[in-house]
Amino acid sequence: MYVFSFFSLIIVMSEERLRNTKIQVVYRDDDWFMIDKPYDCSIQNYANRSDTSVESLLKDQFPEIEKFRNVHQLDYATSGVFVLALNKKAAALASRLFSERKVKKTYLALLQGHLSNDRYFVDQPIDDDPNHDFRMCVSSTGRPAQTTIEVLQRGYYTYKDEKSGLERTIPVTKVSLSPVSGRRHQLRLHTNHIGHSIVGDYNYEENYTNTFRMMLHAHQIVFPLPGRGELKAVAEDPFADLVV
Repeated sequence: MYVFSFFSLIIVMSEERLRNTKIQVVYRDDDWFMIDKPYDCSIQNYANRSDTSVESLLKDQFPEIEKFRNVHQLDYATSGVFVLALNKKAAALASRLFSERKVKKTYLALLQGHLSNDRYFVDQPIDDDPNHDFRMCVSSTGRPAQTTIEVLQRGYYTYKDEKSGLERTIPVTKVSLSPVSGRRHQLRLHTNHIGHSIVGDYNYEENYTNTFRMMLHAHQIVFPLPGRGELKAVAEDPFADLVV
């Protein structure tokens, strides 16, 4: 007999929310199409699945555009600036800029607890977690990874526990995260490494905060375009009113 679990319910609710989501475009020209990706949304459609994705939303809402080309990735749970190229030339340029680490990305996050310092530089390699199919881990055998963490605000976050329905208040710190490298789950692991997990991170938060989303957002991206200067796109801060 199939048991309809709590997490199955969350998936159903998320799917309903996404179907009614209007994609917010933060920048658009003949080469680039940059959006504010919704949280809890995959980038692409997968075989034998009909879940709403960025790909399906774009096809539905912008049918006049023949093809979108993905030039990077954002985790399923992460919201914020997501860049697509509109032609092969732009896609090739983006690929080169990312590989040469010339693209500057800035994320916003809410972390558990109050950080003692105002700035951190985390230099910890990242590897696959040998004990888990999905997770990564900080490991001396991993690939180099560096992140700068800067405190923006210390305060408190009040939320309704998604499972119990009870209201809870926890101390949090809002931070700006600037990855030097771009390893999978890098920001989630590096904040966890300094003892302050991202709020709502089901995979890495030791004491899971069962709130409505993971509090990680791709806030800004800057491309140095040859002959054009810097191309900057910003996605509005979704955490602006959550910390008091």
